[in-house]
Parts: sequence; structure tokens; C-alpha cells
Amino acid sequence: MSQTTKDSIAVIKLLKNDYTTMQTIDFEKHKSNCTSNYLLIENGEVLTLEGEKVYRTDDFDFRYVKIDGNTAYTVYNLKSIITEDGQTKNKNWNETVVFKKINGQWKIELIHSTPVPQ
Repeated sequence: MSQTTKDSIAVIKLLKNDYTTMQTIDFEKHKSNCTSNYLLIENGEVLTLEGEKVYRTDDFDFRYVKIDGNTAYTVYNLKSIITEDGQTKNKNWNETVVFKKINGQWKIELIHSTPVPQ
């Protein structure tokens, strides 16, 4: 298996694992998955790591993964079912994530999320 293929698998695995930290609100694990410059941009707003605990299931449809040295990015569609305060909502986003390889380990640098109109 080529290094590019291994890196592609590694960044996808990292991203999926990081989304589980949103369900458990495991800030320490999320921070360990990210660079010190991490940003989340959603609906035009820069968001913080703080939030409320929500139950969610996520379905990723990866459209593109690009590896270039110590930088990688993915483009995908994310459909989520989110239950919060007893209410269930279906969400759909197109997202781009930029990764950096630091000391041989991939980290999330940026997530940019745009809602798909229903």
C-alpha cells in the first residue's frame, strides 16, 4: 500500500474518530486530535470547542482526499441525525477539512462546514 493511500486512510479515520468526541463532549481527546491553530467555521461563524452534549449519528460521503506532503484535505458530505433536548433533527452539510502532519501524526487544522439547503 502506498504512503499516500495510508495517509488517506489515516486522515479519514482521524476525522471519523474526532466526530465521536462531539457526542461524548471529550474536549481533551478533541484537542489532541487538532493542531494548536484549529478552527471550526460553521454557518459563517468561527466556533469554540464548548457546546452542549448531543446524541448524533453521522454518515460521511467522502468526495475527495488529497495528500501533499505534510498537508492533506478532504471534501465530503455529512448527514447527521442529532438529538438534543428531546428533539431529533436531520442535518446535512458539505464540509472541507485541512489536516497537518506534525511529528509523523495527522492533526485537524480546520473544518469548514456549509449547510446544504433542504
